[in-house]
This record gives sequence, structure tokens and C-alpha cells, in this order.
Amino acid sequence: METERLIDLVRRAPVLEALRSTGGMDRRELERHLGVSKSTVHRFARALREEGLVERSAGEFVLTPLGEVSTETLVEFETTIETAWAVAPVLEAADAHDVRLDIAAFADATVTTAEPGNPYRPVSRFMSLVAETETLRGLDPASINPLHLDEIYERIVDGMRTDAVFPPEVVEELLETNPERAEHAFASGNLSLRVHDDLPFGLTLCDDRVGVGVYGDETGLLRTYVDTDAPAAREWAESVYTSYREEAAELTDHADLADLEPVAALVGDT
Repeated sequence: METERLIDLVRRAPVLEALRSTGGMDRRELERHLGVSKSTVHRFARALREEGLVERSAGEFVLTPLGEVSTETLVEFETTIETAWAVAPVLEAADAHDVRLDIAAFADATVTTAEPGNPYRPVSRFMSLVAETETLRGLDPASINPLHLDEIYERIVDGMRTDAVFPPEVVEELLETNPERAEHAFASGNLSLRVHDDLPFGLTLCDDRVGVGVYGDETGLLRTYVDTDAPAAREWAESVYTSYREEAAELTDHADLADLEPVAALVGDT
């Protein structure tokens, strides 16, 4: 199909989508639905009939079989483009690490972005999911936000099973600045940490939802967080998480971390 015909088809997509959702409309209904003039509806309908996408039936414009297939494809195309734009930072992070992201799986995702007046919107969204889950697994290339460290610690010692993979420098900082809480968290039996040198993005798997987060290079804050309960996204997240977790090292096997006090205490308890 020529580019010009494709452009015309996209331009007239609102007419096709209206007919698809209603099963058919007469001229006046289309005018009201689209908010356009009689002449505009007439021009669109004539062009679509000439393309074999629309026909008249009992006084209404309805889609032909070709129109049905074309409209379905247009809707899928629009959804894919809109999703790609919304999750663009995640796409870039995934591509930089050769991780394939299934865009279709995130079509209905909640996308939370940082704003100048509220830079903590994404992390607040993440914490709202943490508050409702009994298990938390994931990858995190950045330090835990100090504002929420206490809350996560309390959730762990109160029973939230947590299995996470961090870069070694992040784990070292956490253990050195919070040795007592780290020992208590390990002692609860609810915390398992591993280390990996090259994590692509933040990835969280809660009981009911999975999320992907990207951090700002300058601020180190979570700038985009995308979460969904779609089964396809869950399947993708499980695969990515499992792959990186299998590559990650145990704390006790990492030369720079094995001698830290909380890790030594962990070894002594096992």
C-alpha cells in the first residue's frame, strides 16, 4: 500500500473506529459522534467506500470485512505507538542491555513519571505496591530511597518475603550504613540478597503486579515507573528476573562483601 493511502487511512481512523464500536451509524450519528460537519462525514464516507472499507446497509454506514480487519490493525497500531511513547525510557534502558521488551504486554500499564513539583511520584507508586504485597522480588540498580528505607525494613521483618538483586556497591552501602537493621532483616529469614554488576533497570515482582523502573542519571531518583497486572508482562518479568538472578553472586561469595559485619553474622547463623 502506498504511503499516501496509509496516511489517509490513519487520518480517517476515528470514523472506522466509531463504526467498529457501534456496529454502524447513519450520517447524523456520525456527525454528532465525531463533532464534524455534514460535508466532512460525506467526504470521509465516500473515500472509505471507494477503498472498500465501508458500505451502506439499512441507511447506516457499516464496515465491510476488509474494513473490520483494517480497523482492528489500526487500533493495534495506535495502541502500540501510544505504549511505546509512554514507556520510551524503559525501552531505551532495555535496548542498552539487549533485553527484549514486549510492548504489547504493557498496553494497559500505569505509567508514573517524576514531575518538577513532585519528583517522588514514581517511588511513591512503587511503595504503594509494596504496601499491598506479601512477597517482593526484583532487580534494583540504585540505592533504596532513604525516605522509604524504614518502611521496607518494617515490611521485611513483619513477614514480607524479599529476594532482591543489587549492584555490589549498593549492597555495601546498605550494609555499612544500616548494619543492625540488615542483621535483623537477615535474621528474620525473610530477606535474600544477591549482587550483579550490570543490571538494566529496576524490576519488581509483587503478588499481583509487576513493575519496571528507570532512574535519572543526574539525580539517581526513580524517574519513570511502569506497572501492570497483565499476564504477559508477568511472564516477561519472571524470565528477566530469573536470568539476572541466576547470574548474580551470593553475598558470601563476593570478595568485597563477605567480610562485612551483617554478612559475617548471616554466615554465622547458617
